[in-house]
Amino acid sequence: MHRTSRTSSPSGTTRLCLLALAGLASLSLVACDSKPAPGALPTTPKAATSTAAAADKLSDGLPTPRCNDKAAAGLPGPDIAGLKLGMAREDALNAARCLNKDAFVSFEAQWLQGLRTNGVQMAPQAFSTQVGEHRPCKFNSMDEMNRCGAGNRVWTHVAEKVTVATPGVPGREKVVGIWREQHFKPGDMPTADTLVPALTKKYGPPQATQAQTGQWMRLEWLQDASGTPVTPGSRGYNLCRGIQARGQDSQSWNEACGTTVVAMIVLSPANPLLARELNVGLVHQQALYSLGRQLQADLQALGQQRQQQEAQQNQSAASKVKL
Repeated sequence: MHRTSRTSSPSGTTRLCLLALAGLASLSLVACDSKPAPGALPTTPKAATSTAAAADKLSDGLPTPRCNDKAAAGLPGPDIAGLKLGMAREDALNAARCLNKDAFVSFEAQWLQGLRTNGVQMAPQAFSTQVGEHRPCKFNSMDEMNRCGAGNRVWTHVAEKVTVATPGVPGREKVVGIWREQHFKPGDMPTADTLVPALTKKYGPPQATQAQTGQWMRLEWLQDASGTPVTPGSRGYNLCRGIQARGQDSQSWNEACGTTVVAMIVLSPANPLLARELNVGLVHQQALYSLGRQLQADLQALGQQRQQQEAQQNQSAASKVKL
């Protein structure tokens, strides 16, 4: 279950912390048969389906998405697979589903931990889409039950996973966070040395890089709230590094920080020259911090309005009470 909580940092600055997102299904796409061109990020491939899978097709019951390439037009900042911060929830949902026609969608009712709804009926606060290889859950053993996931399926391979956070009062849900995972099978793994220049071409030179030899590489693009790149050794450098590249990982954000992009390349244990995963996360930390504060205030106001309306509607009932 996806949660967030508020904690105090050593500097006294309040942070909003995002915990694991276990219940969300996510967008998974089977890797392409062809290798990506040098300097190009892997593109969204089409899912391979077997005859058995076609006979037992997974469905989330949603209507056909309305694909619109211009849904994010005019919005500032970087994107992940065409998804941008600030998109309306329905536009983002359609765009995520249009990445692959076989995407399975699931929703998360609550995203911000500790948020008091004051009786306001909220729309889903996050969604994820996924596509890949799966089979129906059998429920004949504890191990089988534990492996059962989205759509009552055991996902034997999730090729791509996109998680989108869209908290907001009813009718005003906007994208505040995007996370995308790509998992490559042997034979489809891109070379690691092509991914770094491709990410740099898309997002510019990173402000932070880390690597564990033979295991992983991490790149971070960091800005302060004014949009200025945050460099190592600067006052806000460590404050802005709480965003992770996968949606289910623990996250934290700070109001002193702006747009943040984080990429994690996980290398193949069998051949560290190849990448078995590419994960990318995108958040505007100050915007997310402000939204959480404003959302709570809006919900309190809407809750008070509801209470007053209900009291007015029930005034006549008071005269029928026998004392």
